[in-house]
Parts: sequence; C-alpha cells; structure tokens
Amino acid sequence: MTRRRGWLVRRLPVGMQEDRTMTGLVAILEEVSETVQQQADQIPFLADPSVTPEFLLSWLGRFVDAPGSENLPEGHRRDLLRETGSLILRKGTRDYILTLIEPYLVGPIDLLEDGGVFREGESGRCEGIIVVRATAIAHGSAIDLYKLIRSITPVHCQIRIEIAGQTVAPVAA
Repeated sequence: MTRRRGWLVRRLPVGMQEDRTMTGLVAILEEVSETVQQQADQIPFLADPSVTPEFLLSWLGRFVDAPGSENLPEGHRRDLLRETGSLILRKGTRDYILTLIEPYLVGPIDLLEDGGVFREGESGRCEGIIVVRATAIAHGSAIDLYKLIRSITPVHCQIRIEIAGQTVAPVAA
C-alpha cells in the first residue's frame, strides 16, 4: 500500500507545517519510513504457512512462538502456525495457550488458569496454577506437552496435566 506524499507532514501542528526546516526534515523521515511501512504491509504474505516449504515449518514455528510444532503432522502444523500468527498480540492469554495445546489433545479440553489483566486493586487471588484436562494425547507425549506449556507461560506458574483423570505431568523425578 503506497501512502500519499505528505502524509506525515500533514500530521504536524499547523504552525510547524509553515516551518520549511521542520517540513523538510519530516519529509525525509516520511521518505525513509515508506520502505518500512511497505515491509510492514507485506508481513501477512511473507510467512504464509500454506506455501512455506515443509523444511522451514520448524523455523516458522519458532518465529511465531509455536514451539514443539514438529510433533504434529504437517497439515496440523500449518493450521497451528496460521492460527498462532494471528494471535501474536494475545500472547500469554488463555486463548493463546488453548490454541497451542489443542492440536496435541483429544476430547474436550479444559484449561484452568487464574491469571488475567486486572485494574489496580481488583485482582483476585492469582496463584499461577495452570491445569490442563483432556481425554487423550493425540501427538507427542505428556513430557512434550508439559515442555510446550512451560515454554509459553511465566516461569512461576505451576503446571498440571490430567489425561483421562490421571495426572501425567509433571512427573516426579
């Protein structure tokens, strides 16, 4: 998308728009920033998982912060990477965690976590406990799933994974 010439200069206060030095500097900035803007406009097309060669999917998974995606079949990996890329601004949220763990699990998935964003003085009791419940693991192992959740959540969080009513992670050493 090309912007009309003078788009940045027009954002200056009226008094500054009459100053030739100021408008000249801002015009230079505008010219330089146009290439950056064009690159930003192309981001949705640069890392499209549907056309990425299979050998680059692991790299793309690390780029969009979908670690461990190599445990999934190729079709599921591509779907996960597409969904994760669209959630980049919601990183660390319940939706983000659920999107990343869903392809690995079977059955209804229950994700319990007490985190959130609260107004000052209005937060509930946040103990940093994350519990994942599902019927079965479809891809990878309980350890792989644990490592995935550990890598996308804050380090202070306690994680418990329950499959078919049995706690499978963390495993006592």
